[in-house]
Amino acid sequence: MEAEEGIARMLQQDPQGEPQQELQQEPQQEQPAPAEEPKEEEEEEEEEEEARKRLITVGVMDIDKRLVGGLPQDSLTLVEGDPDAGKSVVIQQLTFGALKEGFKAALFLSESSPREFLDQMDSLGMSSVDYYLIGRLSLYKRDLRVSQERADNILRRLLRHIEDSDRRDLFIVDSITPLLFQFDERYVLSFLANCKNLADMGRTIIVTLHSYAIGEALRFRADSIVDAHLRLRIEELGKQLVHTLEVAKIRGAMKTADNAVSFTVQPGMGLKSVPISKTRA
Repeated sequence: MEAEEGIARMLQQDPQGEPQQELQQEPQQEQPAPAEEPKEEEEEEEEEEEARKRLITVGVMDIDKRLVGGLPQDSLTLVEGDPDAGKSVVIQQLTFGALKEGFKAALFLSESSPREFLDQMDSLGMSSVDYYLIGRLSLYKRDLRVSQERADNILRRLLRHIEDSDRRDLFIVDSITPLLFQFDERYVLSFLANCKNLADMGRTIIVTLHSYAIGEALRFRADSIVDAHLRLRIEELGKQLVHTLEVAKIRGAMKTADNAVSFTVQPGMGLKSVPISKTRA
């Protein structure tokens, strides 16, 4: 009980900074010459490993296949979906996949509290409390259902935080739907363009919104800005209602007719793809 109360108190506060790790100095070698050549080869291997771009996976083979392995690092992704279409659970799966890949993530939540977010992940078998406690995952409550002036101020501070942060490399904004009712399309596109500039500077950013709030003209223009675009909807397939995720765009991949996957959400397991044979039944 005391442990649970301790975690609850931590969740009510902004995440603290990560403890700095002391660097240990390597012992000097008296005769480095004989080991010089293999050392150079080892350094080259390390440089190649560092240059390898990490991918953020959903954790469902059929979906990750259509993402060409996963969302690319240093990119801007737009995730849009109908109400109850599975947008939140996809974000949670992406967050968990990123944490396992070594990302340090910051989420700005407007539709749930940090406690609710962690509870939802735990219910899907993706417990992330430990990542939160050690500082690998930061959760912030940011309500954009405020006055236009205040919303603009929040977004300016958010972009500045992403630009200046040197302790995080993944930023998720869930969601920017309220902006679509407070500002014109030009403002929303400007926000996405600023996010894209930050992605080009080495930040990985995921932004979500509801499909009902975006028109085709804005969707087309937003699609030209982002590196990846995922669309979620609910469909009636056979005798059941399923969630469908469509990969509308992914950087470095050609759009194909087979770019959608249907899935269900199962407690303790998260997303589970629905076999084609069942969807056609």
